[in-house]
Amino acid sequence: MSGNYSITSFGQYWKDDNYNAGSNNSSAYGMSDSSTEASIFGGDTQAYASNPYENVFGTDVDYSSQYDSIIDSFHKQLDDIRAAQAEEEAQADDDNDGDDTTVGESDPETGTEPSDTEPSGDEPAGDEPAGDEPAGDEPAGDEPTGDETTGDEPTGDEPTGDEPAAYTDEELSLIYNTAQDILDATVRYESGLFGGTDEEAFIEALSNEKLTPELMQGVQAQLQAEGHDLFDLIRSETSGGTEDILEGYALAKLGGESKESGTKLESYGPYQDMDKSSVEYQNYIRKCVSLFKTAVNGAGTDEKVLAYVMSLPDDIRADVEAQYNEKYGKDTKFMDRGKKEVSGVLKDEYWS
Repeated sequence: MSGNYSITSFGQYWKDDNYNAGSNNSSAYGMSDSSTEASIFGGDTQAYASNPYENVFGTDVDYSSQYDSIIDSFHKQLDDIRAAQAEEEAQADDDNDGDDTTVGESDPETGTEPSDTEPSGDEPAGDEPAGDEPAGDEPAGDEPTGDETTGDEPTGDEPTGDEPAAYTDEELSLIYNTAQDILDATVRYESGLFGGTDEEAFIEALSNEKLTPELMQGVQAQLQAEGHDLFDLIRSETSGGTEDILEGYALAKLGGESKESGTKLESYGPYQDMDKSSVEYQNYIRKCVSLFKTAVNGAGTDEKVLAYVMSLPDDIRADVEAQYNEKYGKDTKFMDRGKKEVSGVLKDEYWS
């Protein structure tokens, strides 16, 4: 490699620029045209004994050999890089020789390795169903599993369409007829000179003992489907004692809030078939006793809360009466205390 200056290096830079600059500017460096390449990079040292450059580099240094060493090192590093690249390309060619990936071999395209249980072709792996065959508890086709239904078939108490599946035909008839009786007694009532409300028919519809809290929910849903609400009809179409009676029946079966006092009242529905000795049932009876006592005491009577208690089924109201008499009936019993606080249609309805 000695003397090979095909690649630009420090030595070539020195030769081309500095040396030539010095030879062309004899006034600056005191050099003559007789200076040659040999006089700088080797040869007769006496030829440039008076050259100012000898004070910088000295006269006994073979600079060309140092430049050759640097260039040789550069080419060696370049050859190593090219060899490494060639080795990587050869390895890549070997990896791409096969197009098919077998089970257990890595895929050169994705770099992933298939598991031992991965299916080949259409064969199912593990618990995965093959074709339309169900695997484990998975249904095949439209076959239901567990509680899953097929089509429109109801499950349990789930309604079909707008009608609850739990209602019998007789109950559905009662729900529909009660809703129509209420509408006939209110918004569709046309008898009499000025029209108005058939209050007796309205009370008869809500006080029906067959109309359980569950069925009353169906009546409310039927009314709402026709654009009305039971409590709105009661409060807009009636007043006074009639309103108290109707709201008492509605609150006892549906639950809600008393209009005047804002007292929150609970439907008796969850307690009607409950074990009477249970703590939950006894707490409900105790609550009703407290409601009755509050309704009849004080400066005024809360007729709607009183009507709520009196609208409870006979067996539940009897338990309320017994507990009230035991706690507060030393002077005045339950029935006498309530009768003393009401008059008119309210007294006729519950104390006739």
